[in-house]
Amino acid sequence: MKHNKLILTVVAVFLSLSSFAQTGRITANFSNVPLSKAIEVIEGASSYTFFYDSAKIDLAAKVSLDASDLSVKEAIDQMLSHLDVSFEIKGDQIVLMPVSSQTSQVPPTLTLTILDMTGLPVIGAAVMKTDGSGEITDLDGICIVPLSASDKSLTITCLGYQTKTLNVGTSSQMTVYLEEDTQLLTESVVVGYGVQKKVNLTGAVAAVDSDELQDRPVASVGQALQGVVPNLNITNNSGRPGDSSNFNIRGNTSPNGGSPLILVDGVETDLGRINANDIASISVLKDASSAAIYGARGAFGVILVTTKSGDFDKAPTVTADARFSVSAPTTSTDYETRGYYHAKIADLFMETYSGVPYTNYTSYDYQRMWERRNDVTEHPDRPWVVTEMRNGRLEYVYLANFDWYNYMYDDSRPTQDYNVSVRGGSKNVSYMVSGRYYHQDGIFRIGPDDFDSFNTRAKVDVQICPWLKLTSNTRFFHSKYHYAGNEYRRPTLHALASFVPVNPDGTFVSHTTLTQSAAHYIMDGYSAMLHKGVQFGTQKITELTSSWILTADITDKLKFNVDFSYKFGYQRSPYRDATVQYSQYPGEIETESTLYIDQYSDTVNERNDYVANAFLSYADTWNEDHDFTGTVGVNYEARNYNDVLVRRQNMLTEELSDFNLAFGNVDKLTGGVKEYALAGLFYRFTYAWKSRYLFETNGRLDGSSRFPKGNQWGFFPSVSAAWRLSEEPWMADVKSVMNNAKLRVSYGSLGNQNIGYYDYYQTVDTNGTLSYTFNGSNKSQYAYVSDPVSTGTWETVTTFDVGADLGFLKDKLTFSGDFYIRNTKGILAVGKQLPSIYGAGEPKVNANDMRTTGWEIQLEWRDSFNIGSERFDYSIGGSLADYTAVYTKADNPDGIIGAPYVGMRLGEIWGYRTGGLFASDEEAAQYISEIDCSKIYTEYMNCTSEYGKGVRAGDLKILDIDGDGELAWGNNTINNHGDAEIIGNSQPRFSYGFNAGFNIYGFDFSIFFQGIGHMDWYPGEDNQRFWGAYSRPYSTFIGRDFMADVWSETNPDAYFPRPRGYTANWGMLRGKNDRYLQNLAYLRLKNLSIGYTFPEKWMSKAKISRLRVYFSGENLWHWTALHSKYLDPEMAMSDSQSNKYSFCKTFAFGLTVEF
Repeated sequence: MKHNKLILTVVAVFLSLSSFAQTGRITANFSNVPLSKAIEVIEGASSYTFFYDSAKIDLAAKVSLDASDLSVKEAIDQMLSHLDVSFEIKGDQIVLMPVSSQTSQVPPTLTLTILDMTGLPVIGAAVMKTDGSGEITDLDGICIVPLSASDKSLTITCLGYQTKTLNVGTSSQMTVYLEEDTQLLTESVVVGYGVQKKVNLTGAVAAVDSDELQDRPVASVGQALQGVVPNLNITNNSGRPGDSSNFNIRGNTSPNGGSPLILVDGVETDLGRINANDIASISVLKDASSAAIYGARGAFGVILVTTKSGDFDKAPTVTADARFSVSAPTTSTDYETRGYYHAKIADLFMETYSGVPYTNYTSYDYQRMWERRNDVTEHPDRPWVVTEMRNGRLEYVYLANFDWYNYMYDDSRPTQDYNVSVRGGSKNVSYMVSGRYYHQDGIFRIGPDDFDSFNTRAKVDVQICPWLKLTSNTRFFHSKYHYAGNEYRRPTLHALASFVPVNPDGTFVSHTTLTQSAAHYIMDGYSAMLHKGVQFGTQKITELTSSWILTADITDKLKFNVDFSYKFGYQRSPYRDATVQYSQYPGEIETESTLYIDQYSDTVNERNDYVANAFLSYADTWNEDHDFTGTVGVNYEARNYNDVLVRRQNMLTEELSDFNLAFGNVDKLTGGVKEYALAGLFYRFTYAWKSRYLFETNGRLDGSSRFPKGNQWGFFPSVSAAWRLSEEPWMADVKSVMNNAKLRVSYGSLGNQNIGYYDYYQTVDTNGTLSYTFNGSNKSQYAYVSDPVSTGTWETVTTFDVGADLGFLKDKLTFSGDFYIRNTKGILAVGKQLPSIYGAGEPKVNANDMRTTGWEIQLEWRDSFNIGSERFDYSIGGSLADYTAVYTKADNPDGIIGAPYVGMRLGEIWGYRTGGLFASDEEAAQYISEIDCSKIYTEYMNCTSEYGKGVRAGDLKILDIDGDGELAWGNNTINNHGDAEIIGNSQPRFSYGFNAGFNIYGFDFSIFFQGIGHMDWYPGEDNQRFWGAYSRPYSTFIGRDFMADVWSETNPDAYFPRPRGYTANWGMLRGKNDRYLQNLAYLRLKNLSIGYTFPEKWMSKAKISRLRVYFSGENLWHWTALHSKYLDPEMAMSDSQSNKYSFCKTFAFGLTVEF
């Protein structure tokens, strides 16, 4: 076969030189022909004869020629330009000489003309001498290089071209041809069940290189991906170690939820459970065309992760990375720590609500706290806890300035992250083995929490024979989160700075006589619980995945692949609760057993996934112009999930936790088994003509057991096409500027099967309990039937996408943009309203349709040039994306607000318009006399407090928008909504990211910003980080500057209204209004990395091939439009109440070494 190819190559060369003998000019186009063969053919087709010393000329060296009517000198010069060979033409003789054999003087200057293989000038090429000096080519591809006797060679580099070394000869003028770096043209992207050249993609696919994920001091890949890919929207649930991320591609596909299919080497996996250092590439399939091959599983988009493999016939390479980091809050923690002011705030806000203060502090108590207000630590002469006779008994009186936040929490969160991998292989076996250990301490200082995870992967490829390869890929993951109290709300309650956690005698503080209500006690006993140290919880996750892939090359064009994957997942969450002891009166110990019960519980979840695929792939090219590929296959997957929760009370001891040590009732026992199966037939066919006109079709026939018979199968096809304008002949004149131009269009459909497990069955529950008895002692049990069920079928998602990919100046500047319209049809929702006398909820049916419209653009500039003898590589890029979603069909004829209606934008926020704060009591009185405000200001009008009674100066003014003389919501329909209006939208708009980086002299630098342009958000009623005492008068963490934002007669321009306790919790501020509607727009410095790689010559003596040290910072800074410095905008996005583990900024230092 090899000999036949060589004969054909020689014949092609001979024919291309057929006019050489007659004209003395050459028209030829050949590549990688041995020099000896090229000489033989040229001599046989011309009158020229070559002379050379075969001992000094490498006749086996490969040469190429791309000449169109060139002179003999120009043609031979091009053919030999990359060899250490010079030539002279004497008559009909061509003399070849090694460059070193020349004895003539080096010219003082050398004029270089640098062209590409088509003869166009190469602009901005760097021509460097060995001493580090050099020149840059101009617009004509020309530069003049000063030479000296010591200059023996020149190095020519330019982005987009292969680097060439040129030997200096005697000529003062030379023309050099640079070959294009074909890596850009052959760069491949992983797609469903295959790989495609990036330039030939017709769908909307984004690729992420592994370099973009390196050195990020984060626990999961999801956190590292945030902002990297346009319209890949990632939100983090909280800042808790090991917590997961939520993914969304191009907006909400269905209100019923769902997330992208994430496949790691073909196996569905949580990205928080893989090692970022194992990743080779990530592909994000955004449109229906690219994801259709996954059918029902790809309704929300697909994220394909490919891990690194070993290297055949290569010695082992060991890479180790160690990283250490510390953290700090992303928000302010400057909370009130002065007991006097904190107690005054609580009393003020509670009194405006109920007419009585929150505390029982006397004027004498306040006088003593005033004297202590500047004591950061307890002064011996001014103790923070005293005992006094009150109400006929000895009581504790707390007069402290206690810093509850820093007592409870340690924001440093020290973290250790270790990675090691070994890659290599023999002739027929390659391997990659890796491991990662990650440890992070949590924020709880009292009752510390911590997170550990361990990752390992072994990937082995065995070339059984030249046409058969077996791949084994096994991954193990284990994590454990240990905590004493997995609670973030209770610490926000009742712990005024005047209180302390521990009495002078060492007993714990919980209940106190210093609050008006016995139901108001410090952190609801949470601090005392943590101090006791008996309660604990553990969340353990274990996951084992094993895949086996057999690939057979049936012919050069036909391949067969069969694979099987098994994943075992196990989660266990034991929790030990216990009663809490505290002291309210000196010498007396009491027990809190209402919120804290002596009990032990355990939750176990087990999951087994089985996936099998078999497919044939065919690829062929004919007549050099027609490229065809085809893939057809079958897929089957099954999932089994079971869980059990057991809880039993009354343990024999607090030292041990086991169900066998409990003698109380099993007060909770739940669990069940769920399983489903999915089968599919899939295909993909592609066709390309001259890499100019591209066509692709994908499709899948899916069957899901989640639907009733008759509705189980669905067919989801797609079609896409692309036109590479840059390959058109009429684009040749501009190709030096625009080297790549591709227009894409696609249309396809997908199915959504995420409707639950067998929701089409009605169930009978036997655990009903009557509220009365028949025998006077025991309540009777009864059985009941579940609500009517749906007989619905697939939600169908169709997407139309049009896009463009452009490359300029050999891809120094690249652009990619897409516009899409996605229609989700048959959304499962409540259909017809049933009368209330029916006694059951309405079933869900395929009632609604929704249309999402969006766009995304990405722009990047990447270039390099030389500074001295060093190459300076740099890049800068950015992305911007947006989408909106509107209901186009809804079964809501009355237009009830809160339910979907035709024309409704997803995320609508309804509320009242406001006119600022009332400037005086008179203005407020006049307003309520003219307008009926009884439905809005009810709590104010019913208030019994002298300060808070009635609508007063500083209260929020709600506008009568409809002008009917009454403030009301109407009948809550779009046709009669009273004074309510659409005041905002909770969907994020204009997500963006931009980055820059460079490297030189061993140093590397990168910076990455990320954010959103707008997102409306109304704080939840219990969001004390925002509302403070307006939510609960006794909030633990009140900002030190809180009162500067509170209205008073001396502060009439304040942001917040007149002080009123609970008004945000169940009062007027709980109703949404435009004054306190927040914009969560933010800009975040997501990552900053600086590294230095030591020169290889320094490390070689220690047998180290690479040594790099680096600093990496995560979430280092942010700006936000949110009116609170105590609340992170991303935390607000994830939860309206923000009672979650706080987010953090991280400072990491690391070292990477490779042997």
